[in-house]
Amino acid sequence: MEEKKNVTVETAADEYSKTAVPSAARKSFLSVLVISLGYVFVVTSMQAGSSIGVGLSFNHMVWAVLVSSAILTVLSCIMGVIAAKSGLSFGLMARYSFGKVGTWVPVLIVAVTTIGWFSIDAYLIGDSAHRLFSWMPTIVVCILAGIGMTITASKGTKWMNTLANIAVPIILIFGFISIIKAFRDIGGVAGINAIVKEDTLSFAKAVSLGVGSYAVGSVMFTPDIMRFAKNAKSSIVAMIITIMVGNSFMVFFGAIGSVVYNDPDIMGVLALQGLLAPAFLVMVLNIWSTAQGCVYSGSMSLSSVIKVPRNKLTLVFGLLGTILGCIGFYNLFGSYINFLSATVPPIVGIVLADYLTKYRKGYTDLESLPQADIGGFAAWILGFASTYINFFLPSVNCVIVAFVVKVIFNKVGRKQ
Repeated sequence: MEEKKNVTVETAADEYSKTAVPSAARKSFLSVLVISLGYVFVVTSMQAGSSIGVGLSFNHMVWAVLVSSAILTVLSCIMGVIAAKSGLSFGLMARYSFGKVGTWVPVLIVAVTTIGWFSIDAYLIGDSAHRLFSWMPTIVVCILAGIGMTITASKGTKWMNTLANIAVPIILIFGFISIIKAFRDIGGVAGINAIVKEDTLSFAKAVSLGVGSYAVGSVMFTPDIMRFAKNAKSSIVAMIITIMVGNSFMVFFGAIGSVVYNDPDIMGVLALQGLLAPAFLVMVLNIWSTAQGCVYSGSMSLSSVIKVPRNKLTLVFGLLGTILGCIGFYNLFGSYINFLSATVPPIVGIVLADYLTKYRKGYTDLESLPQADIGGFAAWILGFASTYINFFLPSVNCVIVAFVVKVIFNKVGRKQ
């Protein structure tokens, strides 16, 4: 009895990285919502908003933001519902769809992406601090930020929730103040349309940018949060608020800042508006809440396939991310967004197909899985290839194609 209790304590301390989250460990709706919002305040969303803002007229920009957020919401809700019902993290879900060894492919994508994002966040804190206060050396602040973000991530969802409780309200308050001031400075919608008179970016491309900015978050990070949700309804409501409100807000913020002040960065915009002190506080909280989530989810996914405790992997992720931040990986990461918008969304179709046709009554034992699931990889490849077909919205097409292909493979496999 004592031994079983110790195993349970150890599993909880490791954030259930190798097992499903039990019902007793589920969290309140507000807790998962706040943590989820902390994830979505991400720099890449503002960068995508910047490109959309300068490439489309105001009305088209608003529609592009809403459509991309709606797509992300659907993807998030699918992954969130499955996670809430099963209690599985993304890493464990991937094992069921790609096999014991095959799961390394999506897990490594998560690892590389999260380390890259963390490096960007650490660098931005150092760079922004130096821009606001020239006496602060960029590299030193980058290292200190990397250490701090790694510590909070290693403590798990409890510490992440505490920080998010502080960060989310402050970012929203000053973000809304900034947007209102920007509209006043530019003369409202008419003033923005006077700057961006015609579209230089296709609507489909703008939507793809919006989807790509948080595709990894919707598909790969969502299960890591929503497996703690008490039920499917809670996860759906939380993700609708997170994406349609939180993500749209960040993309829209980047778009307005880029057009009005020629600066997509939240800190730069606030500084130009004469809000220097709030700029520094909002910038740190914004980046910190996202970066700790990247390290948490990246280490969670990797811990699902190797026998290393999650908190130790967190230290490795934080160290690598901080080093990359110091050597300027930030300059190489921007082009990765388009790649993510094509490669990540198909995974939703695959996981959903497996859930509906194979695991609706419950996931089987992990040891019974094959080394590699050919159907999973075929669906992923064909889904990715479909993004190169110029029809409708590529970020939607790839999910549908991957879903249909995986269903076919599952049906054929069952008959055989």
